[in-house]
Amino acid sequence: MQATKIFHQVKSVLLSDQEKVGTIWLGVFRGVKTIASPRESVQIRLGLWEQETYRYIRRAAHEASWVIDIGAGSGELSIFFDYRTKANPIIAVEAWNTRLLRQNIELNCSHRINVVEQYLGIEADRIPLNSLEVPRDQRGFIKLDADFAEFSILQSGEQLLSEGKPMLLVETHSAALEHDCCAFLRQLGYATKVIPNAWWRAIIPEQRHLDHNRWFWAEPS
Repeated sequence: MQATKIFHQVKSVLLSDQEKVGTIWLGVFRGVKTIASPRESVQIRLGLWEQETYRYIRRAAHEASWVIDIGAGSGELSIFFDYRTKANPIIAVEAWNTRLLRQNIELNCSHRINVVEQYLGIEADRIPLNSLEVPRDQRGFIKLDADFAEFSILQSGEQLLSEGKPMLLVETHSAALEHDCCAFLRQLGYATKVIPNAWWRAIIPEQRHLDHNRWFWAEPS
């Protein structure tokens, strides 16, 4: 805990909190340009942000013909697939705030990314994952990071998941959600694998402080 406190203190002293254009130096997103504050983008610029998922993203980059990026955030994943792969379509779903997403897409001249500014899920005021148009006869990839809505979104895509059999990288935000999501996908014929957090997270933790915050990978068994 002391090392973590020192790390955050050094960041706050040495790095600006004003947004500026920068480039990701290391990791799977190396070369992607982003608009962000240096103070809040240290981990992603150094290739440490959610690094545990990188091997799975690289695999998806080799195999996926289409991509749905749910919880696209600032767009690094969608932009990576645009300039490193031939995946098409690339659908970036971000309902909360698309300002940085759209700015980063323009900054990187990414032309194949379709932004969907909607919440997904089974609730009446949301649109189902099934409604997104992708070629279901081709292997695809779905990344899902939706802050406690992950199970609802998977339920809303049962037909797509059954027919298209895409690879999935899902972040869960409680142990119960992880259990429910994995059980649901296994019923649809998927094998699931929890991705353990790296040992060095005790020193350099993820920026979201939750009791449960980790990823799992799923693919047709």
